[in-house]
Amino acid sequence: MRRHRTWQTRPALVIGAAAAFAAVLFGADPVIASGSWTATVSGSAIGESAVMPMGRSPTVTVVQGAVTLEWAASTFGSGREVPGYIVNRQVVGSADAATVCTVAPPFRTCQDSPAPGQQVVYRVVPTAELWRGPASAPSTPVTLPAPALVAAPAPTPTVPPSPTPSATPTPTASPSPSASPSPTASPTASPTAAPTPTPTPAPSPS
Repeated sequence: MRRHRTWQTRPALVIGAAAAFAAVLFGADPVIASGSWTATVSGSAIGESAVMPMGRSPTVTVVQGAVTLEWAASTFGSGREVPGYIVNRQVVGSADAATVCTVAPPFRTCQDSPAPGQQVVYRVVPTAELWRGPASAPSTPVTLPAPALVAAPAPTPTVPPSPTPSATPTPTASPSPSASPSPTASPTASPTAAPTPTPTPAPSPS
């Protein structure tokens, strides 16, 4: 019997210690009632964290090659808006999500530039310090168009500059050679006519 009672007492002590720790952690007032510990927890932070609202699905608008997102406020049961929002982008067909914006009220807009030709959706997650509410339903899928290819203008052929004709030098007239003096004709000696021989008459016969 003694062992049985001891076994029942130990869980009670453990539960009581846990309740006391929770009371100190959350700022509650411990109350002793009938030999057991009870904890009364109060405060707006505890009440709101237990009922984090869900995010509101964003509307998507494509403007000048970028995606603009807008969404409605997420509020607690008291009507107070959550302190912040996280916007996640997810490629359709993939389980991975990337955070593209972190904003705080009164701002509820975000701008993103996903890769062209990639179909993506966006979700909004309400935040309150370390608390996270359920993500919103996905937005309408959106795909940025690929940038149009602009044809490069045909290169203008470069006309080589025309060579400037160099002035042809005017040939300098070479001085005319001076006429050589005509050689003085040496006087030709007229040949002296040989005297005509006088015929000697033949002697007559006696």
